[in-house]
Amino acid sequence: MKSTAKTVGLVMIIMIFSRLLSLVSSIVYTTFFGNTLEMNIYSYAIQFPNIVFTIFGTALATVVIPVFAGYIGKGEKERAYRFADNVTGLSLVFTAVLTLLGILAAPIFPYFTSFRSQGFDFAVIALRIMFPVMIFYAMNYILQGILQSLGRFNMPAFVSVPSSLAVILYVFVLGQKYGVKGLLTATFIGLSLQALVLIPPVYKTEYRFHLSLDYRDEDIRKALRLMLPVLAGTSAYQFNILFNVTMTAKFENTVTIMVLVQNLILYSVLAFIYSITAVIFPRLTMLAAQDDMQGFKSSLTKVLKSIMYFLIPATAGFVAVGPQLLDFLIAWGKMTPEDVSFATRILGLYALGITGVGIKEVVDRAFYSLNDTKKPAINGVVMMLVNISASLLLIRFFGVFGIPVANSISVLAGAGIILYLLRRRIGQFGGSSILATAAKVVLASGIMFAAVYAINLLLGTYTFSISLVGKAIKLFIPVAAGGLIYCLATYLLKVEEAVEVLVRIKSMLRVK
Repeated sequence: MKSTAKTVGLVMIIMIFSRLLSLVSSIVYTTFFGNTLEMNIYSYAIQFPNIVFTIFGTALATVVIPVFAGYIGKGEKERAYRFADNVTGLSLVFTAVLTLLGILAAPIFPYFTSFRSQGFDFAVIALRIMFPVMIFYAMNYILQGILQSLGRFNMPAFVSVPSSLAVILYVFVLGQKYGVKGLLTATFIGLSLQALVLIPPVYKTEYRFHLSLDYRDEDIRKALRLMLPVLAGTSAYQFNILFNVTMTAKFENTVTIMVLVQNLILYSVLAFIYSITAVIFPRLTMLAAQDDMQGFKSSLTKVLKSIMYFLIPATAGFVAVGPQLLDFLIAWGKMTPEDVSFATRILGLYALGITGVGIKEVVDRAFYSLNDTKKPAINGVVMMLVNISASLLLIRFFGVFGIPVANSISVLAGAGIILYLLRRRIGQFGGSSILATAAKVVLASGIMFAAVYAINLLLGTYTFSISLVGKAIKLFIPVAAGGLIYCLATYLLKVEEAVEVLVRIKSMLRVK
């Protein structure tokens, strides 16, 4: 468990850095170009192929790891490598065909947005530039699955760094000259690098790729059987995102802000979640293969408690310091005070679903490790229906703000349903331990929120400059104070995770 904790810690650091850099790149190009029509089209275009292929990419990742890792764990390397050859070859052919269809169909999609009346031609060009990225997405998902199954977690966590650097470099060197159109090309190059940088670390393993398109292979057929329910589930979940983006695009000059806030939430939260799932998924798969259900339940319970320990206060934190955070991050360049105010309200509404995202991601992988892909699929469909229904209803009353509210409602509902389904699948796990941790964490988060709110009121009585330093003071003082208060509150409430952290700190400082 110590080695696992150390691996999770290192992967988390790399993942947080890479996600932070991705967020920085988003902020850089958004503040540089502003909330313009072209930027809204760009934000729409880069989302669309990502959403479409994530449906298939997630299915690939969740199937490749259990099948590939299962054979590696049994010592059947040749069979594992043959399976990887077939998956890679068939996926490249499939995504090439999908890319061609996307390019041909590109003129259809803008008709469902406000870009139909203005910016239509640029929207079509943008989509056609971005659709080929799906080929590299396929490679990225497969190569990450191979490396993680072989116990190589660092490079998959690092994968987005070159992509972010390419975009940032473009903005500062060529952005003024080539504008948003050049940004599309830079983004395409950057996203392609996410797959290409994984080739050297894969080459350092024993695995060597040999092109194979044997779709009749027994393991490929097994993978396809597993993938179909995953496709159904991820299709529903990604359709939620596609629906949200399309509905947002019906409101003028909202897509860029909405996507930026989503990135802020996802990059910060998923960096933490994926650093855990990247390690725990193969571990749960091994435990399930060994029929060690006691170890399976114990590992899952500990992960869920950690998720709640970090994500519940994150929700409170985003709401408490949202105005200061966005003022610090995006109130620069061509972003107006109205843009920042709009983003602040969107941030608070999306933040309500953070814990649900974490629980769903972890429990989905628990099901996948048990070779049960149907339950997450059912849950995905339910979430989609909840999201669409809530969006259509809430938009009538709250306009564009109904979209993030509906998203948070659907995610929290999905988290509750998937936990219920898992309990029926494996029996009681965690139980009172998880509930006790949740209750203590909610109480501590409430104490933290009240303290941060009071600190913000106090700081509001002082006048700070609009410089980076002034904004940093208004942000980091309440953040630091809130973090310390939360840690102290959870320690006094004897939350296991807080006690363990203090014990480790004492051990590092050699305090007896």
